[in-house]
Formats: sequence, C-alpha cells, structure tokens
Amino acid sequence: MKCFVWSPFLYASETWTLNKNTENRIEAMEMWIYRRMQRISWKEKVTSKKVLESVGLQRPELSLTIQRRKMKYYGHLRRPIAFRKESWRERLMEGVAEGEEGRPGWATSKRRPR
Repeated sequence: MKCFVWSPFLYASETWTLNKNTENRIEAMEMWIYRRMQRISWKEKVTSKKVLESVGLQRPELSLTIQRRKMKYYGHLRRPIAFRKESWRERLMEGVAEGEEGRPGWATSKRRPR
C-alpha cells in the first residue's frame, strides 16, 4: 500500500495547509483503504479500532506522516544562509513584508488594468 497509494498521495504534502476537516478526511480515506484491503464491508459494523488492530497499527499513520514531513520542510526553510544575515526565507516565514498591499496597477475589481 505504501508504494502504490502513499507515494502519489503524499506528493508535495509538505506545502499543504491542514485544518481539522482535512485531517479527518485523510484519516477517513486511510481507514477506507484498510477496510478495502481486508475486504470488510461497511455493513459489517467493524470499528476502526478493530480494523487498525488487524492491520497491525495503533492509530492511522498518514496524517502523522504529513505532519512529520511538514516539520522537516519547515526546518529546511529555517536553515540559515551562511553569507547573509537575513534572507527572504526568514522574512517569508516570519510574515514580514514590505511594500504596498495588493498588486500594483490592479483595481479591486476583477477587471484587467488598462
């Protein structure tokens, strides 16, 4: 399962913005895959805990893997650059931006500038 499902699913997961709803959907998809692997129908009323025990897990792994990848990616972005005191990465991560708000030359409507 990890080589055929997880690899394409986790592609660029470091950059995703996760909220509780998204995490719940990811866990639901993972549980659905485990049930399909074991040919357990939703009509059989098997709890998720029993499904995880039969797979040999204590809790769903996919959301934890995504969180680990996000933390590794954040650590990669926070590495200092040897020849500069402050880099664009640090300004981006800290949320400090200079300049005007919005795109210059664009009106607030969705029209193109003239």
